[in-house]
Amino acid sequence: MQGTNMQNNMQNNMQGSTTFGAHEIIGMNEALMTKAANVEMLSFLSEQVQDQRLQNMLRQQAQTAHQHYIEGVNLLQGHGTHMAQPNTVQYQGQMNVQPKLGLRQPSMPAPNMNAQTVSERSVCTVALNMHKFGAIGWTTLALECTSPQLRSYLMNGASMCDRMAYDVWEFMNSKGYYQVPTLLEKTTQTMIQAYQVPQQMNPQATGMPWGQHYQ
Repeated sequence: MQGTNMQNNMQNNMQGSTTFGAHEIIGMNEALMTKAANVEMLSFLSEQVQDQRLQNMLRQQAQTAHQHYIEGVNLLQGHGTHMAQPNTVQYQGQMNVQPKLGLRQPSMPAPNMNAQTVSERSVCTVALNMHKFGAIGWTTLALECTSPQLRSYLMNGASMCDRMAYDVWEFMNSKGYYQVPTLLEKTTQTMIQAYQVPQQMNPQATGMPWGQHYQ
């Protein structure tokens, strides 16, 4: 009886393993392993800063990443296969802010080889690059997925990285850590006005109704 149960479990596991392609399993392993490390890193970084706004931001990002990690594990193990679009975990970033453009006496301190603590600027830089490269990595993995559920999950992860990166960047921008150089207004307008919108074709001249020209 025990041998029969073991055989059935093995068969169920073998059947379950055919749900995803090999590259998807390998990709999800990389994604979840990295996500778990990011949760710990964001939680650790949040304890290294004094600014309350930055601390709350990093804690929120760690919590959201933790929830997204759990969602990925459940999806991979079959607990979330009933979800057509497994995007229950969302991160609401501050995308409606007005960034500060132009240079404001920028300075870049030399790195401290004997640092006992991490500066606020360095904490932000680590978090920012974590999210930037995360967005690239998650998008790349998603584009190789044949499973719609895994593809949607990974693209949602890329979107999270995008919003988290912008929140961290906006904080750095407001503090002067990450400034944005600008071109002369004349140069900017010259480049913008160089583009021309194509003129719409007259449908009466071709006998075709509107809409078919762009199909």
